[in-house]
Amino acid sequence: MFAGFIAYDGMLALVTLLMPIPQGNPLEIAILISRGFLAATLLAALAARPLGWLYGPRAVPVAGLITLPVLVQHMPALLDTGRPAQAIFLSAWEMLSFVVLLVGGTWLAQHLRKDPSVA
Repeated sequence: MFAGFIAYDGMLALVTLLMPIPQGNPLEIAILISRGFLAATLLAALAARPLGWLYGPRAVPVAGLITLPVLVQHMPALLDTGRPAQAIFLSAWEMLSFVVLLVGGTWLAQHLRKDPSVA
C-alpha cells in the first residue's frame, strides 16, 4: 500500500512538471483535471499488469488495498465544506480516476492472464 501511495505521489509530481499551468491561463481547470487523470493512467499502466501477474486471482482486492492510502488522503478534502466546489471536484476526480483505472486495469490484466485470447 505504501509503495502505491508513493508511486501515485511520484506520478502526480511528474505530471505537474510535464503540464505546468501558466499564470492566468483560462484552461487552468482543464489542466488540473488532466493532471489527475494522467497520473492515475500512468500508474495503472505501470502497475496493473505486474499486479495481475504477481497476485493472480487476488490481484483486484490487492489493487483496491493499494488505493486506500490515496482515498484516505483525499477524504478530508471531500468533507471540508469550507473549500471551493472546484477543489472538492478535483479531489473527487483524482480519487475516482485512480481507483477505477488501477482496479479496472488490474482486473483486465488478471483476465488477460487467464485467457490470452481475450486481447
